[in-house]
Amino acid sequence: MYVKYVRDPVLGYIGMTEAEKHIIDTWPVQRLRGISQLSTTGITYPGGVHSRFSHALGTMHLAGQMVGSLRTGVEISDEEWQLVRLAGLLHDIGHGPFSHSYEEVLSKYMDMTHEDLGEKIVKESELADEITAQGHDPKEVADLIFGGGGKPYLKQIVASQVDADKMDFLLRDAYFTGVEYGQIDVHRLIQAMEVVENDIAIDMKALYALEAFMISRYEMFLAVYYHHSVRAAEIMLRKAMEHAHEILGLTNFKDISEFLQLDDAYVVTALRRLNPEDFEGEDRKEAERVREIMRKIGRRELLKSAYRREVHIKDEYVANLLGDESVRHQKEEQIAKKAKVDPEYVIVDVPTLASMPYYPREIAPMEVPIFKIGKNEEKELVPLSEHSRLVNVLKGYIDIIRVFTLPEYRDAVGDAAEEVFKKLPLAAQISM
Repeated sequence: MYVKYVRDPVLGYIGMTEAEKHIIDTWPVQRLRGISQLSTTGITYPGGVHSRFSHALGTMHLAGQMVGSLRTGVEISDEEWQLVRLAGLLHDIGHGPFSHSYEEVLSKYMDMTHEDLGEKIVKESELADEITAQGHDPKEVADLIFGGGGKPYLKQIVASQVDADKMDFLLRDAYFTGVEYGQIDVHRLIQAMEVVENDIAIDMKALYALEAFMISRYEMFLAVYYHHSVRAAEIMLRKAMEHAHEILGLTNFKDISEFLQLDDAYVVTALRRLNPEDFEGEDRKEAERVREIMRKIGRRELLKSAYRREVHIKDEYVANLLGDESVRHQKEEQIAKKAKVDPEYVIVDVPTLASMPYYPREIAPMEVPIFKIGKNEEKELVPLSEHSRLVNVLKGYIDIIRVFTLPEYRDAVGDAAEEVFKKLPLAAQISM
């Protein structure tokens, strides 16, 4: 079945089929070697510089193992097994330079996500030709990753609360950053998975493994994904790309082949080589801003967190409101005015899907089906929150508000932010 193996430091030996070998060797997949999995995290955790490529292989491997577990209860053909593994391999194929950092720029200026680009790459690039050459339908692969329809449990292998993607990135990100929080028992989780009422459910006997999985997601968010220095560097890099997006063409690529030329090295080199003297008017000012930001990132002269506050809320509307860019800008202007600094140097940062690989607002315990064996040996779905106090604690949404600024403005901005955000409840703070 497998024609080649690669040695992975996280999951051991990963096999690949003949079809996978040819697809992996295409440029769209090989390009992922040049896309960092955790963007600027290496500025805080020196080992956290692994690529999307290794994550893609790991997700493919775990997706195949999940199929193997589910096959004990439902019929899954070899063709479906291969399609699911390809879906795992290609689920992040649309990521741009520095992954989620670029996505925020892409979303702002093109109203697109990496999923939108991923679907185009699978269907329209040389990748589509190779998938076809290997006897598979690019549209079928794309639908499994990005679309609707089909068997729900097959789609849930690569897109659900407990999927191959999340299991791999928790293990991989923890391994390379050197933290312990992501050390989860994926083998027990996979072993405990079965199809119940057409959805993937986890045997309640493995509840401890599921609890550890969900808590580890939360801990990785706090320790790695939303670490203050990581976020400071992310914000600075994003601002550099925003200032340069037009003059460097970072978001106005004409077609998929142009987009596929963008990786971390390309963008960093272009940003660093930007010479303000080559431009006039507003473009020169933008180039000057980019040069100064890249100089500071290169010397680790990062923005400083002047204010931090955890907000626990269970109102999904208010939680989503926090991610609204117009609301953040409103608060930035209020803080800047009180602190008497330029609003350019006041950034209100809250976790948002576009700029985070994971954030706790995604936790929805009721969406993780668990089952127990009832009368007549039948599998019975039961509410997770009724059987896990630990997970039930995570049912509410949590947001961490931070306000970043230049070191010299830290005290003034901190005092102003304290005044702006002092009122409770949070909903009362936000005027639309």
